[in-house]
Amino acid sequence: MDWNKRSDRIHRLKEKENFRAVIMPLAYTGGGIALLALFWEGLSMMDGGKCSDVVLVPAAFFLVLPIVLSGFRWLRGHYSKRLMA
Repeated sequence: MDWNKRSDRIHRLKEKENFRAVIMPLAYTGGGIALLALFWEGLSMMDGGKCSDVVLVPAAFFLVLPIVLSGFRWLRGHYSKRLMA
């Protein structure tokens, strides 16, 4: 990104705001639901049941998704002090 171009900075600010207001809350909600699903699977395994891949794989994906998106935001410069309005 060219920090000297005003249009690039404005575009990145809009991207940052979209991530902050829309995408990250959805990712955190999905991560919370995934945590509950993994907790439920753990309880069912302790009760002698089997762990279902139908629940385990999507839950693991949605649990890791906020971490991956935060790394993506860091790489895109959303946390940079130069990207202030």
